Amino acid sequence: MNAFKIGFIGLGLIGGSVAKSIHRIFPNYTIIGYDVNTATLKEAQEDGTLGHYTTNISDIADCDYIFLCAPVHYNIEYLKTLKPLISDSCILSDVGSVKSDIYDAVKELGLGSHFIGGHPMVGSERSGYDAATDRLIENAYYIITPGGEVALERLTDFTEMISSL
Repeated sequence: MNAFKIGFIGLGLIGGSVAKSIHRIFPNYTIIGYDVNTATLKEAQEDGTLGHYTTNISDIADCDYIFLCAPVHYNIEYLKTLKPLISDSCILSDVGSVKSDIYDAVKELGLGSHFIGGHPMVGSERSGYDAATDRLIENAYYIITPGGEVALERLTDFTEMISSL
């Protein structure tokens, strides 16, 4: 697999764990983070998970994959912001357990060819980036829910990357 640039919006338990796993397995990938909590971003950069971080969401628009790891209602707002900024080849994915609201927003925004829903079936009694580990999603089910408009090659690439985690 080629080196990719991967963006994360939100670095809590799930987003942080997915980012840490990608960093461990694909150290040549560039990982950039966006979060409203700057302290979390600094911590993720200091521990090596993030190559860099930003407080300007448009800075992650040129990523190959963008993981939406905030609460669903925030992710819907991020979709609206990202729509005019992302490239034709960018894949957006989320990690939330609730899909109907985000799929309604994806359809309404015309982002069906960019969106692959996802839900890693993991959790912890702890939360936040401090609880994230590079092994949380290892050997866990990670449900992929494509909407049917994503090109098969892009879906296959994404699924292979997720399976390797």
